Amino acid sequence: MAIDERERPVLELLDEMGIPYRRYEHPCARTMHDCEGIGADIGAQHFKNLFLCNRSGTKFYLLLICADKPFRTGDVSRQLGSSRLSFCSDAQLMDKLGLVAGSVTPMALYRESARDVVVAIDEDIFDMNMVCVHPCVATASLAISMEDLLKYIGRAGNEIKRVHIE
Repeated sequence: MAIDERERPVLELLDEMGIPYRRYEHPCARTMHDCEGIGADIGAQHFKNLFLCNRSGTKFYLLLICADKPFRTGDVSRQLGSSRLSFCSDAQLMDKLGLVAGSVTPMALYRESARDVVVAIDEDIFDMNMVCVHPCVATASLAISMEDLLKYIGRAGNEIKRVHIE
């Protein structure tokens, strides 16, 4: 498979930042079940990426949550100090992150339109050594260190908030 054009900005930024990664090509993986095994050869772990907004659709959040944990909107909303959060529409997802459902990823934060997205990270994810993320398409995954993922998000300039998910 050739590299999808939607991946290029992500891969170029990683290369520019000197962040090593391993790229995996695979059939379309839109669910946690679809992602099972990808990156396992190097111990990379997966997490859920949920794109959320407040009730009025004026504040946006990218929630990174461990794969085995449930999303409880009231709990996360309280921790973020936001009105009840809900999933963004397909139009909001495209407008802010340039993504379609099933390909949500923190790698899309390089986009100028994503600068105001708050990244909420389940505290247990900070303990992961290697993680797998989509490079803005659901037919590939990148294995990178959690430390480098945080550098990438930091370069994008998004606010990061740590959340506790039961």
